[in-house]
Amino acid sequence: MDRQATEQIQQAIEAAREVAHSGAFDGCDADEIEEIIAPIETELRGPRPNIQTLTTYLNSLAKSLRADPSTRGVCMQIDSAMRNAGIPTHWEH
Repeated sequence: MDRQATEQIQQAIEAAREVAHSGAFDGCDADEIEEIIAPIETELRGPRPNIQTLTTYLNSLAKSLRADPSTRGVCMQIDSAMRNAGIPTHWEH
């Protein structure tokens, strides 16, 4: 995975973190978002991120955010970052 793709994913998960803690969710939901983000960050720090792990957690993150119209932009940012990195998307299904 190239550096630009990694940076886009990092920006997308930071946007997800910000929206989760902005008051759009209650504390429990924000904690769940953090639990999803943690393994993504771990993979991105490694020399060769596991695409399957990123697929699982990034799609889960997008699914967690898709129900609220105010977070649709973040979902689309995650989707775009995934597509640019060659990570399969299935969060809308």
